Amino acid sequence: MKSLLLPLFLVLASGGMVLAAASGQSITGTDNFQARLYAAIWGAITGGIMSLLVSLLFNVLLPRFRRYNLTRHISIVADPTHHFHTRFRVRNGGYWTISDATLYLSLDIQQQDTLPVSAHIHPEEFAPLREDQLCWSVRSPTKHPLKVAIYAKELQPFSPCRICPDRIEIPSEEGWDGLKRVVLKRRRYTGTLKLVSADTNAKCFSLVIDPDSPSNPCVIKPSD
Repeated sequence: MKSLLLPLFLVLASGGMVLAAASGQSITGTDNFQARLYAAIWGAITGGIMSLLVSLLFNVLLPRFRRYNLTRHISIVADPTHHFHTRFRVRNGGYWTISDATLYLSLDIQQQDTLPVSAHIHPEEFAPLREDQLCWSVRSPTKHPLKVAIYAKELQPFSPCRICPDRIEIPSEEGWDGLKRVVLKRRRYTGTLKLVSADTNAKCFSLVIDPDSPSNPCVIKPSD
């Protein structure tokens, strides 16, 4: 920018000096013209810098702060078990809406842990349960949707498993009414639950399923 303005400045200054000398004017007029030109140039530079800073603030820094703040205020609270379903709620403790919140479940299972029943994962067609989607326990926008909006201070429910007297059921993205992801033998399992959304960073939680625990058969805590 300066490389373009400097030749223009020299031409204008030289022209002003020639005109001043020809008309018998003092050099003071040229000095005033140079001062005004300097002021205009630095005013333009200052305005450009301020515009850049404002754009940086609103387009980069504030969105990153908002994303960080929302991620930091995500928590999961437990509800009492109902009809063998373990129940939890994701709480948005921030000040903005979390859009398209999605849950992913990973569980440490082996082929011998699965039961030979109708499910996506069973002994004859075994696959690791790694970051598979969970449905939400709501009916809007559809029944058991994959994604929901969580408004500020709102809690959205989900159920990661159903601990029955003879088995443990894990739902698929189709919901509890559809084909189960996997049906497991009753024992202790560990894994992770990850929440992602359009407005936050991914946040991970540790998950423990222990059907022999009388008080907390399923525990979800923030990962360290």
